[in-house]
Amino acid sequence: MNKRSKGIALAVITAVMWGIMGIFVRDLSKYQFSNIEISFFRCALAGAAYFVFLLITKPAALKINLKGIIICIVYGAVAYSISFVSYSVAVSRIPVGVATVLMFMSPIWVAILGRFMFGEKLEKSKIITIFVCLIGAILVANLIGGGNIKLDAIGILAGVVNGIGVALQILLPKFFAKDYDRDTLLVYGFLGAAVALLFGMDFGAVAEHFAAAPVTNLLWDLFGIGIFCTMVANVACVKSTQYVEATTTSILSALEVVVGTLVGFLVFHEHLTILQMIGAVIIVVGAIGSELVQGKKKTEFKK
Repeated sequence: MNKRSKGIALAVITAVMWGIMGIFVRDLSKYQFSNIEISFFRCALAGAAYFVFLLITKPAALKINLKGIIICIVYGAVAYSISFVSYSVAVSRIPVGVATVLMFMSPIWVAILGRFMFGEKLEKSKIITIFVCLIGAILVANLIGGGNIKLDAIGILAGVVNGIGVALQILLPKFFAKDYDRDTLLVYGFLGAAVALLFGMDFGAVAEHFAAAPVTNLLWDLFGIGIFCTMVANVACVKSTQYVEATTTSILSALEVVVGTLVGFLVFHEHLTILQMIGAVIIVVGAIGSELVQGKKKTEFKK
């Protein structure tokens, strides 16, 4: 597997993990866990698990100075805390499909912010790909399908903020890559975000929620949001940018919309129309197809 294929594979893993997150978030919400509590456990569990993983496999990544710690805490608080809380708010107030569409706005934010942060020029092919995937995402979310979709302003705003947060998760590690290892930023970013979220925790209420939830369900949900949908997903996302452009990673995240909508259909029994199916096909073809074609062109150019 060449570098570009690795980058694409990691971005797809990210999309799948983020797409199934609604399952665990909604189940925890059923046991009265608040959005901040859910976000705290996402960050704390991901940070602790990744810390142990690096301690065994790459202990050098855990060495960092005071300035680095401060940067990581700010990175975690901005990119993770705000993003995670806003996602939880979004999926609790609007359909999962709509929430994932708003998260997919991240490629647009990546393109805009990348222009200012790195002076990157956005290729016409990528602009077209973003536009095509956005059309597919709108169809998948059934925004023009005439269905009875209940939306509210807070849920929509939370979804937009989440999209910006996802963009920062991709861009900030690249911005600091010259000074700090990506793994260092990730592990201390997770832990820094958990520390920031501590200030919004009510531990008495958390104890009550733990007591009310079945142990098996609780352990599975926490493992799901902390390990699968946060540690694995975000590590794969950041690692992907080592092999492909940040915009490419964010474009492939469009597949999350497909996964999220399938989760809504299969798990939450949300209605799936013909337009939504067409939208899913458009996203898959637009996201993966364009990247495979671009990779082939680059290979031919090198030859």
